[in-house]
Amino acid sequence: MNRLLYIIAPIVLMAAFIFLYASSKKELAEKQRQEEVAAAEKKAAEDKAKEELRKQNEERARIADEKRRQEDAAKELKKKEDYEASLKKIRDEEATYVADLNKYKQQIADLEKELGALRAEKEKLSRQSIDMSKSIAAAYIERQNAEMEVQRYAAMVARRANESALAKLPATPAPAQ
Repeated sequence: MNRLLYIIAPIVLMAAFIFLYASSKKELAEKQRQEEVAAAEKKAAEDKAKEELRKQNEERARIADEKRRQEDAAKELKKKEDYEASLKKIRDEEATYVADLNKYKQQIADLEKELGALRAEKEKLSRQSIDMSKSIAAAYIERQNAEMEVQRYAAMVARRANESALAKLPATPAPAQ
């Protein structure tokens, strides 16, 4: 019996094990299939969530890129407008400076013309002054000559009058004695 116990107990245990194994194998296979289905569903859900997240990220990136492009376009437009405004301002200043330059050139030409006229008038007045000085000097010399002529003539008349018999006093008769 002892020997039988060594043979029967393992066989019974083996039969119980095979029975339990077969029943648990079906349960394990079902459980494993459910786990695989759950894992597949979970993976599908994760994939779907990842795809959704990827789409959201792509949408955000597209929106951010579009916004960045709009900002860049706005900056570029503002930069271009500023450049155009600066260029217009420079052209306006240039036109102002050219107008001022032309005005100043005209003023210079007018002043040079006036200066030339004043110099000519000064030269004319200087010549007149010199001519007047000459005529004054000539008149002064003429006056002196005339005075000398008058003095010479007066001296000549006086000398002739002294020499003339009419100018001499008649001799007074001597008183009779």
